[in-house]
Amino acid sequence: MIEQPKNSKAIPRRGEFVGTIVALDSFSEELKSLTLELTGQAAECFAPAKAGQFVQLACRDLGNLRCPTPLLRRPFSIAGIQSESERIQLEIMYRVMGPGTKWLAHRRPGDSINLLGPLGNGFKLPKEPGRPALLVGGGVGLPPMFFLADRLLETGHKNVTAFVGARSKNQFIGSFCPVSGNSLKPRPLIEQFNRSGTGCILATDDGSYGYPGLVVDALDQYLAEQDNPTGVDLYACGPEGMLRAICELAVKYDLPCQVCMEAYMACGIGLCQSCVVQVKSQAGKETKPNYKLVCTNGPVFDSRSIIWE
Repeated sequence: MIEQPKNSKAIPRRGEFVGTIVALDSFSEELKSLTLELTGQAAECFAPAKAGQFVQLACRDLGNLRCPTPLLRRPFSIAGIQSESERIQLEIMYRVMGPGTKWLAHRRPGDSINLLGPLGNGFKLPKEPGRPALLVGGGVGLPPMFFLADRLLETGHKNVTAFVGARSKNQFIGSFCPVSGNSLKPRPLIEQFNRSGTGCILATDDGSYGYPGLVVDALDQYLAEQDNPTGVDLYACGPEGMLRAICELAVKYDLPCQVCMEAYMACGIGLCQSCVVQVKSQAGKETKPNYKLVCTNGPVFDSRSIIWE
């Protein structure tokens, strides 16, 4: 056991903090982002956060007792962390859907937001820096892939390709460049991936942009064209149907795969027991259901451990 120096102060693993909005962006009428600045202990706590971890935001003014709704916090994946001296900037991306995200959409620079985090576990990075990594993000499951690409670059992993899926052209989250054709050649198309030098392959379900079809189909075709499709690590986050199909591809090509699960949750710290996912036992022989919590045991799981309904 490593002892802390007597004059040092242990950095908490997570905590409740207040961040100040320093930047806002809008990708469409319903797809937004905000950047929070954290200082002091909050910055120390979040600086080592892993891609795949998340925060719980209080989407209301906690000091206004006359406005107690929405009562529960909302979970958001970390889309990026930029460190600068003794402060960090934490990026959050979201889709405006209900009262909580509508409240966020009306915030302005200088406003404060209360948050809990960093929560959950994160992606495990490849042990070999030269080993290719494929990142797959669908819909609002894309933000943790931005952060993962950053962390991969920071640890010397440069052979990274991102697959980005959306229902249609106006449903992409992120700042991206125009693209024509259905090429499966990775290109510098999205600003949030460009900062890590990650090339992208875009796909739309309706064929209005990039590869015409599901992002899983684009990935399948890409892997089939590779000389050594089994020598890569696969990472994914998105809707359940996409993750299930990705897991099937991982089995097909015998790829190690980690998936970041999305789930409705009330507390984010394992108390409410509301965000359960059915998994296999370690031995893989038990017939009784075994459940894990997305918030504390996840949100990142080995794809082969998930039992899909």
